[in-house]
Amino acid sequence: MGGGEQKRQGASPKVGDASAGTIVHRPRDLTEKRLWHRSDLAIAGSLVALLPPSWLLPERSWRRLCRAVARAPGLVDRKTLGLTIAGIVRGLQLDHRRASTIALDLQAAVYELRMQNLRGWRPGGWRPEVALKGEEHIVRALERGNGVILWVAHFAFNGGITKVALHKRGYRVSHLSRPEHGFSKTRFGIEWLNPVRCIPEDRYLAQRIVYDRRAPSTAMRRMTRALASGNIVSITAGAWEGSGLVEGPFLGGTLALATGAPRLAALTGAALLPVFSIRDRGGRFVALVEPPISASPDMVSSEYCTAATAEYLSRHEPWVRQFPEQWRGWKELRFAAAATSAIADRTRTIGAAVGP
Repeated sequence: MGGGEQKRQGASPKVGDASAGTIVHRPRDLTEKRLWHRSDLAIAGSLVALLPPSWLLPERSWRRLCRAVARAPGLVDRKTLGLTIAGIVRGLQLDHRRASTIALDLQAAVYELRMQNLRGWRPGGWRPEVALKGEEHIVRALERGNGVILWVAHFAFNGGITKVALHKRGYRVSHLSRPEHGFSKTRFGIEWLNPVRCIPEDRYLAQRIVYDRRAPSTAMRRMTRALASGNIVSITAGAWEGSGLVEGPFLGGTLALATGAPRLAALTGAALLPVFSIRDRGGRFVALVEPPISASPDMVSSEYCTAATAEYLSRHEPWVRQFPEQWRGWKELRFAAAATSAIADRTRTIGAAVGP
């Protein structure tokens, strides 16, 4: 969403580049990161503004506050909002006004996530009540002795509540992370802004494994060692890292995911468990672990990656439909160019009408 958060690295696969369910290869992005960007100022400003309420206000009031902030004129990036609205319109077949409401609620969730991060710095930290459902799948998989890979869907609150839920149950989790995890992808942002998010999260991890684009095998070796020790590795489902992507059908278009999680499962024999961490309609945070991906890891690695991703996307779609205002992948959806262009043109008009 706004402020340059969670943007894909490198070239993006487009619809038509490959058949659905095939592996798309892209070059690694080894360009030097820029020193800073003006979006860093907006991010820093939002963190400063949200710090007092995140420390002083009860958590039950955050949601209403963030919904108001997201609708304040000039605070949300119009281009990002437009792409999100276009994805929602096309993916859910909704009218523009309803899609705009969902997109703004998603931006509100991003602001609320920042408040959670900031609350983590207050004495006593952020201590949410999180329900862990489907833990029996973790227990059964760990009994096999090959470790567990959690393939975590990219919902707004997944980064914090998944780690908290597993830590409370005593699990040692090694999380694969990208260098820009947090708010910014500039050198300034990585050094000074992103730790606001990373450090509170690290309290719930056994280790954070940062992907090195110049030496990608290093992360794979560290994850393999963690699994061999009978522990858990978590990987967020996205297309930010790695040279291999699987592009599969999703919500009437296509979505590309990196092959790291299924490739690691094929290499180690670890169970691959989808995880969907959301705030339910009752306002409760829930980390839900589903049964293992059923595709056989005995298949050829490339075939397993495509089959596992197809299954993951099919399980993923109902959750996105149920909680569209929490899913952060709308702007990554790819549709036919003509339809998307028409929607984007209409979105610019509705974007002006709803505020930012």
